[in-house]
Amino acid sequence: MHFDFPGVVHRPENPPHVFVANSFQDREFARKLVAALRRDRVSPYTELGEMTSGDSLLRRLSSSTRPVDCVVPVVSVASAAHNWVGRELVELMRREINRRRVRAYPAKVDNCTLPPSLWGHFVADFNGLGWNQAYDGIKAAIQGKPGAEAMVFRQPAARPAPAPPPPPTREVAPAPAGTKQVYLSYDRENDGYYKDVLVNWSKMPGFAQFWVDAESPGVTVDSVQAEPVKLALAKRMAAASGLLCLVGAESHESGWTEWEIRKADELGKRIIAVRIDRDFPFPGLLSDVGATCALSFTFEGIRRAIDEAYGEGALD
Repeated sequence: MHFDFPGVVHRPENPPHVFVANSFQDREFARKLVAALRRDRVSPYTELGEMTSGDSLLRRLSSSTRPVDCVVPVVSVASAAHNWVGRELVELMRREINRRRVRAYPAKVDNCTLPPSLWGHFVADFNGLGWNQAYDGIKAAIQGKPGAEAMVFRQPAARPAPAPPPPPTREVAPAPAGTKQVYLSYDRENDGYYKDVLVNWSKMPGFAQFWVDAESPGVTVDSVQAEPVKLALAKRMAAASGLLCLVGAESHESGWTEWEIRKADELGKRIIAVRIDRDFPFPGLLSDVGATCALSFTFEGIRRAIDEAYGEGALD
């Protein structure tokens, strides 16, 4: 027979070990979250773990002295492009660590774009929903309450497909001499997340500024309807001082990517190539035009490649 007495708090026999992983830039949010979870007695075993871009979350969890049950990765502009967020989290969800299944409950803390590996999974959107609602969701998920693992995320409003842009009605001002105004060429259908990462990095000192056409042309590159689109893009490209080609999984088959590379070469622009993944096919045209290549998709690697293209240094 079981009796419930007023004022008696029934704690679980085995409270979960919670690991909050964060980048240096997000340490204040992570500390606030850990303090709240401890205060609310979600678990006395709530640990804060600061991660760098080169750290491995899987190795960190495997070497933990106490087996981890739940991971709360803090996802932000600063951390979204790191391997421990973009790649290792999806691997973590598919395997066991130290013979235990580890649950992952990401906390989105700013207006960053979620890595594709997190689409369709639980995400507590602290930026879109506010602290109270997102915190209640992540707390319930850690506690294993029924139905708590539904996504706590504010979905963006659906927008109708855009029409092809008309030719510009006024001239685009050229980039000032000596500045790194770079036209960004990328697969708009598949690589928008990495475009967003580059645009966010461009806000940091010492990085290039990008001119980005975020809308898909909506027509094939060799169609008659593509001519006004080409005219608009060529004027933007002519005003820039360089072109950065983001090489994704499908870039080698993109007619628009090839056209943009050829147009930049025709205009005498500096050309930089950044391969998102080393396994992605590299368009041979980039080698033909002598593109400067980044060694990896990292802030420092891309910055160095751009500097080299502008004659300000060489890659290590």
